[in-house]
Amino acid sequence: MQKMCIPFAAMAMLIAGCTARNNHRHGDETSSAPPLLPVATIQELMDSEIDPAADFIWGSVGTVITAAGEEDRKPNTNEQWLELRRHAITLVEATNLLVMPGRRVANAPFPSAGPGVLSSEEIAAKVSSERASFDAYAMALRHVALSELKAIDDRDAAALSSAGEALDQACEACHVANWYPHEVIPALPDFKPNARSGTNQSIGLADR
Repeated sequence: MQKMCIPFAAMAMLIAGCTARNNHRHGDETSSAPPLLPVATIQELMDSEIDPAADFIWGSVGTVITAAGEEDRKPNTNEQWLELRRHAITLVEATNLLVMPGRRVANAPFPSAGPGVLSSEEIAAKVSSERASFDAYAMALRHVALSELKAIDDRDAAALSSAGEALDQACEACHVANWYPHEVIPALPDFKPNARSGTNQSIGLADR
């Protein structure tokens, strides 16, 4: 797969600057737009639109190893490409929903999932204080989603596979910045050989 040459954090900042200039330039055109009503939370958007769409795209192309051997998976029929395009459209448009002002992080507060992982209240505070950065990550996701849409319209499975790797990078970059910026990964458990059997046994397991 091809690697993205520009780090996603840098790409996000670049897109943020362009977005701000465009909004300023076209401010008069949007002043009379109808009011927006963000109902779903960021958590619900992830669960209902972004994750399902991304998972479908990821699973549509690539090499799958099964008991029968390797399977090269890619869309083959017009119906499969059309269904894939629906999910790409959902992913592209979901980025517009992410940047809508006034959208809450979650309906019910949730605690930190571990060291270095933010709670819902901490995420909300971070997004509020670093709004331009959050919006830029959403725009970086949009950039990748649009490249996937183009690959689908071109019926280019190889380009779609490369864009799938970029999609993973875009999602992870945003999650690291806004969800688990200082996550502590637990060390692997220590193993010692069992003297009687020679097999590895986890410390703490009683000999039988």
